[in-house]
Amino acid sequence: MPWRRSRQGSARSETAAPAIHHRSPDDFLAIELTPADFRVLVRVIEHARLCLEARSGSDAVTIRDASGAELPPLLYPRAGLALAWGCAGVPMLVSEIQHVEAAVINLESYGGHETVLCEGYSLLERLDELKGRAQQARTVDGVLVLGARPPRTPCPRYP
Repeated sequence: MPWRRSRQGSARSETAAPAIHHRSPDDFLAIELTPADFRVLVRVIEHARLCLEARSGSDAVTIRDASGAELPPLLYPRAGLALAWGCAGVPMLVSEIQHVEAAVINLESYGGHETVLCEGYSLLERLDELKGRAQQARTVDGVLVLGARPPRTPCPRYP
């Protein structure tokens, strides 16, 4: 949204009022990917991206969207925080499953390797199963987390 400074020096919108986003509780329904699921997800998306780059002739934005390549950069901080907190898996929003679906469908359309394609379809079945056990997630410092609280770190006393 374009913002300009008026002559008085205050920032205000000259074109429209800022949009207010009301999030419903369903916006933060998440599942927990196991480390194995996470590795398969990254492998499927990377393979889909490579296949689309080699065979589709589309622009970079279309390839990113069609291969699901925008998902791993969202998941890496979550994986790091889960590892730091000692959690079992990586949180993924239920709404983000659509990126994996796009990757698998386009992987099939653009002649992806059969093994990766089979892994992709198995992952989709697993995600569908996990969706039935979705739980409410929250953000901590901008990173999506599930139920777990940060570990308590004792503060040593120095003499």
